Amino acid sequence: MDRREFLQLLAAASACGIPLGCNAASARNEASALYDMPRFGNVSFMHFTDVHAQLQPMYFREPSVNIGIGSAAGRAPHLVGEHLLKAYNIPKGSAQAHAFTYLNFTDAAQQYGRVG
Repeated sequence: MDRREFLQLLAAASACGIPLGCNAASARNEASALYDMPRFGNVSFMHFTDVHAQLQPMYFREPSVNIGIGSAAGRAPHLVGEHLLKAYNIPKGSAQAHAFTYLNFTDAAQQYGRVG
């Protein structure tokens, strides 16, 4: 790193609010103190963004119809039921069949349980 890069790094750090005259431990303590707020009231708030899974397992039932339009008709991801099992060589009655299709759903849910 040359002098110019070092000065640019210092300028960027100070613009971001990183204190330059202290050690890293005290900077971490100051940063974590931003979130230390006194408790008040009886409400808790959880914020999640972009979650692609279920927090609690659930019973999932794939639709019996997924209409693909035009050239997508009859092609993945618009395959359901036995067509999906055949296209991906998934055995009927298996855990994968339960997870991905509506076939025999009630019995499979009792055997394999929840998904998610």
